[in-house]
Amino acid sequence: AVLFPGGAAPGEAELQELCRALELYLGWALELCGARVVLDALFAADRRCDDEYFESLQELRGRALRGHLARAKEALRRVLQQHKSADTMVALMKVYEEEDEAYQDLVTMATQFYQYLLQPFRDMRELATLYKLEILKSLQYDNLGPRRVAALQKDAEEWTKRAESAVCSIQDITVNYFKETVKALAAMHKQMEQDEERFGKTTWSSALPRLENLKCMLAKETLQHLRARELCLKQKRTGIQKLMENLGEQEENLNVVEELEIQYYETQLELYNVQLEVLKHEEMLLIVQLDTIKRQIKEKQDEVVYYDTCENPEELKVIEQTMEQHYANLSEMTMLRQKTKQLETKRGTVCARRAYLRNKKDQCEASHRQRLQQAEESKKRFQQHHSIQIKRDKQKEEEKKKKAWISQERQKTLERLKAFREATHVVLKTSCPQPLSPKLPRNITQQAVVLSPPPSSRPRAAPAVLSPAPSSRARADPEQPQSILLVEAQESKASCQNTPADIPVQIFVTDGDTERQKHSNDVMVSPSSPPPPPPPPPPPPPLPPSLLPLPPPPPPLPLQLKTPSATEDKPLPLSSDSPSESPALLKQGDSSRTSINNYIGSMDEVLASLKRSEVHLRKVEQPNPYASVKDSILSAIRQGVKLRKVNRDTEKDASKGSPNELERSIKAAMQRIKKVSANSEEEEDNDQNNGEWDS
Repeated sequence: AVLFPGGAAPGEAELQELCRALELYLGWALELCGARVVLDALFAADRRCDDEYFESLQELRGRALRGHLARAKEALRRVLQQHKSADTMVALMKVYEEEDEAYQDLVTMATQFYQYLLQPFRDMRELATLYKLEILKSLQYDNLGPRRVAALQKDAEEWTKRAESAVCSIQDITVNYFKETVKALAAMHKQMEQDEERFGKTTWSSALPRLENLKCMLAKETLQHLRARELCLKQKRTGIQKLMENLGEQEENLNVVEELEIQYYETQLELYNVQLEVLKHEEMLLIVQLDTIKRQIKEKQDEVVYYDTCENPEELKVIEQTMEQHYANLSEMTMLRQKTKQLETKRGTVCARRAYLRNKKDQCEASHRQRLQQAEESKKRFQQHHSIQIKRDKQKEEEKKKKAWISQERQKTLERLKAFREATHVVLKTSCPQPLSPKLPRNITQQAVVLSPPPSSRPRAAPAVLSPAPSSRARADPEQPQSILLVEAQESKASCQNTPADIPVQIFVTDGDTERQKHSNDVMVSPSSPPPPPPPPPPPPPLPPSLLPLPPPPPPLPLQLKTPSATEDKPLPLSSDSPSESPALLKQGDSSRTSINNYIGSMDEVLASLKRSEVHLRKVEQPNPYASVKDSILSAIRQGVKLRKVNRDTEKDASKGSPNELERSIKAAMQRIKKVSANSEEEEDNDQNNGEWDS
């Protein structure tokens, strides 16, 4: 009824059949289209874009190739497991045939998959090379401005970096491909060696050629894998050298040079290990080829030729043909022996090269250990010699933190004080300009400042502030001739002890004495201190430190001129000892210096001696500003200046200047790197040529 609401209800058998067909359909749809497409088609609230359901063809192809490669590996693994079930040599040879087919399928699938991985990087390499060539052609033949030339050069460098990055990626993928093939061949070779133990020598002789061929294939694939790794390591070593050469002139780059040098040593050691492995497999390949040739020579020698008796002259011709075949076999044996000698010579070269690389590896390991030891020693030395400085730096940091905390707390305190002051009022009352006592001079003006603390509700929140006082308190006793008068309040002693912060204090300040004025301006009454007693007769004692102020600073005092002392009134003596005078002038002034020294004193005495003509002043010749340097040098020579011989070589060296420490460290590192590396590129090329063998 749900599927066909307009028609008659189907029977039970028809419903079961429809359900089975629908279940089968949905199962196939789920397997082919995926759960997302099926669920969206059945239960989607809105129609999505159809592009979301399409997959990239490249991703689909890559996933398919990866699946084919996995299935090929699994097939080869199943074939290798069938070796245990083969009891006879005939069954084992059939398994070997299946194994060869499975390996060929694996190589085909791996080649397709890794070609798919290599294609983008190959395209990038070709594109970068093409753009680089076009840019170089434009720079060479086009007439461009400096900005355009700089932009093109920058683009060329960028395309060069992209090409180098693509080449590195290609090498990494190639290494992974040969790793797969070597792994498969190693498993096949191991299984075949296990099969050899189960059969006798005579029975195994039929499978011996396949074993030799498998060893050759394994050695060649391993050589290809190691060559690819060697290229990657050389690329990495070249990158380290470029980084070392392109370092900027900065002090922190000295540590970078040391790190790069250590990385270079590690890369070089890894490269030596790879090269030694290459030589090992080259020797293995040579040994396999030598064993094959020796086996062929032995088979040729073990051949037996039987001659029948001749009854007719025609049979002699047949014997001659057999002899020709025998001579041909002898010539083949001679060629095989020559090839054996060549392979032995190559093996000797490989052994010599391996010994050379071992020595280089030992040198590199020694340099690496020495460099690591130097780095450790420099680190310890730095820690030892700079531990005090490190402690000082820590102390400075702690002091900075402490000062910051103090400043923050001070700011908070000032803000609280500011808020407290805004709640109070300040009044300054100036007294009458007439003197309070006849003993005081009339020109002395007085000021009355009444200090009162804050309300009793906050007795200790802040120091005392200024508040107006009644006129009755501004009057002072005329019998006290003092510059500062302290008048106590009319309250009782008990109330003063209970609330000492409520005592108003009146201060009179004179303007004549600057020191007393400053001291009187700084006077404050502490809210926590008891009221001071009346001051004694003059001279007044200094106020106790509890009365020192904390709020607003006093107004600036007028500047006073310092009275000249007796020593300052005396004129300075005249001296003719000047470092700028020439030796000739010094010689001429020796005669008059004694008379000048006799009359050294005040300026009046010197003028009197000049009037009496006892001291004669000499006119100094001013140098000609337009005179040349040569004339001044010649005049200096005439006056007796001695010339000094100058070494031009040292002058040139000093003008050139010595290289900085970074350049010296880079040069020293490059020299050490050259010592641990191969002598020349020709040896590496010869080493590569020795690894190319014919099958």
